[in-house]
Amino acid sequence: MTLLDTPAAISDALTGNTAGPVSDYISDYLGRLRSLLAALDPAQVARVVDLLFSCYERGGRLVLCGNGGSASTASHLVCDFQKNVLLEGGRPWEVVALTDSPALITAWSNDTNYANVFAGQARTWLRGAQDVLIAISGSGNSQNVLEAVKVANEVGAMSVGWAGYGGGKLAQLAQVNVVVAMDNMQLVEDVHMALGHVVYSALRDRIKGLILA
Repeated sequence: MTLLDTPAAISDALTGNTAGPVSDYISDYLGRLRSLLAALDPAQVARVVDLLFSCYERGGRLVLCGNGGSASTASHLVCDFQKNVLLEGGRPWEVVALTDSPALITAWSNDTNYANVFAGQARTWLRGAQDVLIAISGSGNSQNVLEAVKVANEVGAMSVGWAGYGGGKLAQLAQVNVVVAMDNMQLVEDVHMALGHVVYSALRDRIKGLILA
C-alpha cells in the first residue's frame, strides 16, 4: 500500500504522520492524481462537451460557479471558454463566472444570506434550455453552489455538477455529473482543473471541425 491509497493515509501524509522522504510522498501524490484522471469516464466527459457545443451553437450562455478553491477554477475557465473560443472559433460566446464580482457577492450575502451569492446572479444570467450552468464544489455540499443549481433547474437550463467526496448533494441536484472518486480536496481540485481543460480543448476542436460528436 502506498502513502495515498486511502483518505486516512492521505491525511496522515499531509500532517506529517508518515515516515519517508518527501520525494516518495510527491511520487505517491502524482501517482494518485494519474489514477484519478484515468478513472474519469470519457463518455460522461464527452456528454459535457456535447452540452457545451449545443449551447454554443444555439447562442446560449455558459455560467460557472464554485465555492472556495473551486471559485478560482470557475474564474480560470472563463479565460478558456470565453476568450479562447472567440479566438479559435471566430464567434463570441457569452461565458460568465458568478464568482468574479466581489461587490455582488458581498451585497447578496449582506442583504440576504451567503447561500444566495450565486443564486441571485444565476437568476439574472440563466434564461432557459439554451443555457448551461457548470457548478463546481469539491465536497458536493457547498450551499451557495447548490442554490445556483436549483435556479438553473427551475428556469429550465442544463445543470452540470463537478464534485468529489462521492458527489454529495450536488450529484443529486445537477442533471449531469462528473464526480472524482476521492475524499481529498487538493486531489479533487486538481482533477477539476484538468477536467476543465480537457472539456475546453475538445470543445475547441469540435467547433473547428477537427473531431466529431
